[in-house]
Amino acid sequence: MYSEKNDCVMCFCCRLFGNREKATQLSADGFNYWKNLSAHLRQHERSAEHITNMDAWRNLSQKLQTNTAIDQVNQDLIALEVNRWKEILRRLIAIVNHLAEHNLAFRGHSDKLFESGNGNFLGQVQLMAQFDPVMREHLRRIQAKQLTDTYLSKHIQNELISLVAKCTTDAIVERVKTAKYYAVIMDCTPDLSHNEQLSVVLRIVNCELSKGVSIHEHFVGFLQALDTTGKGLCETFLGQLETLGLDLCNCRGQSYDNGSNMQGKKQGVQKRVLELNDKALCVPCGSHTLNLVVGDAAKSSVTSISFFGLLQRLYTLFSSSVQRWTILKEHVKNLTLKALSTTRWESRVEAVKAVRYQLPEIVKALTALKEYAAEKRDADVVSTAESICKELQRWPFVVSTIVWYNVLFQINKVSKILQSPKVSVETVREEIRAVKEFLQEFRSHEFHSAKTDAREIAEKLEVEMSWPEVRQRRKTKQFEHEGTEHIQSTAEELFKREFFLPLIDTALVTVENRFSNMEIFYELYGFLYSIDIMRSTEKEGKLDECCRRLEQRMDDIDAEDLKLEVKGAVRSFPPHVSSPFEMLDYISKENLLDIYPNLSIAFRLLLTLPVTVASGERSFSSLKLIKTYLRSTMSQDRLSALAVLSIEQEVRKSLDMESVIARFAEAKARKVRL
Repeated sequence: MYSEKNDCVMCFCCRLFGNREKATQLSADGFNYWKNLSAHLRQHERSAEHITNMDAWRNLSQKLQTNTAIDQVNQDLIALEVNRWKEILRRLIAIVNHLAEHNLAFRGHSDKLFESGNGNFLGQVQLMAQFDPVMREHLRRIQAKQLTDTYLSKHIQNELISLVAKCTTDAIVERVKTAKYYAVIMDCTPDLSHNEQLSVVLRIVNCELSKGVSIHEHFVGFLQALDTTGKGLCETFLGQLETLGLDLCNCRGQSYDNGSNMQGKKQGVQKRVLELNDKALCVPCGSHTLNLVVGDAAKSSVTSISFFGLLQRLYTLFSSSVQRWTILKEHVKNLTLKALSTTRWESRVEAVKAVRYQLPEIVKALTALKEYAAEKRDADVVSTAESICKELQRWPFVVSTIVWYNVLFQINKVSKILQSPKVSVETVREEIRAVKEFLQEFRSHEFHSAKTDAREIAEKLEVEMSWPEVRQRRKTKQFEHEGTEHIQSTAEELFKREFFLPLIDTALVTVENRFSNMEIFYELYGFLYSIDIMRSTEKEGKLDECCRRLEQRMDDIDAEDLKLEVKGAVRSFPPHVSSPFEMLDYISKENLLDIYPNLSIAFRLLLTLPVTVASGERSFSSLKLIKTYLRSTMSQDRLSALAVLSIEQEVRKSLDMESVIARFAEAKARKVRL
């Protein structure tokens, strides 16, 4: 054997079994006179001492394999002790996983066993000891002070958390490397300690032969962003890629919210990543964009602004007191009032829904609240409840509620569809087209149907279904020859012109403008969206142009081969296979990757593109549960590790716990191999 430290060779069996008094260079300090090494080895191998030591080594090896060594009793005791510690570690890791999955705190006010307030980790150890003999024996030895290492300290807890999270992240990275192409999803939010947390999610498409295709979005950790500019966030992300051992050249997509530091065309993260890798196409978040569309429509007129202001006043009135909320629950049984939020995507439709289906009950609750406040002589509440009640019982408000709910319901349905990890770019195009068609149809014909629905509510409320009188404005004649006739708009026409049409037109224009950036993806991958589109592209003679455009932009395929494969797929794929996901799944299950290599790569590139940052937003929910005000001093590494264990439970459950225990044993081993 060779010693790197001493730069010499030694004879293993002679060093282990040889007589120290008769030791030679090969059995003691080592031999490094390389010129005479060959002759010296031949001489040593023929010596009687070496032969005797070799026989001793073989005999010991055979006895160890057959369990007949002279110290077999000690060997058995060592094996029992090793197995006991493995069983203990297996239980401790299970406790760590359980607490991390449920976002529970590990430590309490005390770090000693059998003391009140010693935290969830030690509490579960004590609970397990009541029913498990292995843990019961371990705690008995600790109480009897027979152990110096208990593996229950806070440092061991942190090591176990970091170890399992590292194994989980390694498994995710291995999946990403197997898929080769990936896309990045990033979003920022401040935590409870006022630190900016950058969530990093990787989207991949896995193709398994005979099994099919699966799309995954994996969370790989929180990064503390000390610099929130585009440059600082980009450097933080690139550092994480280097830590994970991933190559930016394989990134084929990126998706962020609409913040300027992320989405900026000159200094944003997407621009800086494109400068390093021009194949990492940036897809704007569909859900954020739809939320902005709703926000723009809500500011389209004074009536819309007043409408949502009234809903917020209604929620604030009842939620400001326990007694008021009790009165509300007595009358409103099913849907409760919701507050408005500029960041929560479903807040507006939820707020409108409660009023849309329970307006009579809400009016009764306001009446009861007014009577209750009158008894308490609370003039402010009486005045507020009375004014809100009058506004809710006006015919224009009832019609506005129906109109807004119908619009928000359609947009919210599309937003929910786009939040699924399995959604790809072609779905965005179809859903946005459906929104446009709905808004155009609603603008032309649905105002009268909205009045019909509002009439049912008005009849329950006994509200007069009449529009407020409009002050007739007389046009001043500038010249004597001007006519005297002037057509005045009715109250209904004025309401439609000042509220309904601005709402729908603003939504239409905003959808068109904000989703205009998606045209680059429609132009690049549009001919692959379905079998019918592929067939029509071939008939129109545009297939060659589309394939060459894709080759020039992405450089991952061969245009000529892709054209031939598309022609073959159009003729050979079964009728039920149409979408890109279904076609790639069919290729994988039927083991046709060798026949359609370029087509499968094109589908993988298309499906890898993210259309929403919903996965990044979901990670913030875990962040709020993990880093609470009682855990605000948590370190960044511990926070990121706990978040990985909480979010990536599926990957963690697929790990081999024996390998995790082996890695922990290697890290804690005090002996070093020679």
